[in-house]
Amino acid sequence: MSDRHQDYENLQIDELNYNSYLKVPELTSLQQLRSEPRHHDEMFFIVIHQSFELWFKEILHEIDLLAAFIDEGNVSRVLKVIKRIIAIMTCLTQQIQLLGTLTPKEFSGFREALGTGSGFQSMQFREIEFALGLRDPWFFQFFEQHPHELDHLKARAEQPSIYDKLLNTLKNIGHDIPDSVTNRDFSVPYEMNERVVEVIRHIYDEPQENYHMVLLFEALIDLDTMWSTWRSVHILMVSRTIGARKGTGGSAGAAFLESRLPLRFFPEIWEVRNAEWNK
Repeated sequence: MSDRHQDYENLQIDELNYNSYLKVPELTSLQQLRSEPRHHDEMFFIVIHQSFELWFKEILHEIDLLAAFIDEGNVSRVLKVIKRIIAIMTCLTQQIQLLGTLTPKEFSGFREALGTGSGFQSMQFREIEFALGLRDPWFFQFFEQHPHELDHLKARAEQPSIYDKLLNTLKNIGHDIPDSVTNRDFSVPYEMNERVVEVIRHIYDEPQENYHMVLLFEALIDLDTMWSTWRSVHILMVSRTIGARKGTGGSAGAAFLESRLPLRFFPEIWEVRNAEWNK
């Protein structure tokens, strides 16, 4: 190996290290406090929410892979991705409880610095909900001043959700899923279909060689349950920090979060729990 080639390899090693690969200097420069005078706990608040957004990005990354595996009918791969998403959500459920270490007085010390900022404006969080099947055009209003984000969110709303893809896969392998379900306008919020409930119940009741579909349904219930757990913990954290007062940006705070608690991504898989089962 020539000296020139060796020098080039050494240069490459020097250029690519832990800090440069992960962009640590750039990452740690993004926590810009706005409170005056500077409040110690604002840094804590910013770091937690920025890390949330990084994890939301990863969840969306995994959801896109999940969608591809569902299209392929590769159930084992689907189960693996769901397991990872649930693990991330478990981490986030623990992480949000860190905000419970803020006393009401400590939060009020920098709350005004947030301005009109609100969790409503987290495009990635809303995109996750849209991707998994909860579509509500009411949220578009929070992105009207940001056309790029609004267009991105609307595009996600027009695509089939993870649940839509699952129902289409069931149809493709021979189950009687109505065309009105698989060929619908995906931007319109999904309404539970009794025929789909019957199909899913039949798979539970007589899986034969298709028990892997039962495992898939149960994994999706696990995911839905974890998401609801996150919502519940979020409500408790908000109630602990600001009580029943309005949230930042004029949101209804805990009351709004409680209104979202009953929502489910996979309604028919839940509905079969209400059936009478033969022993």
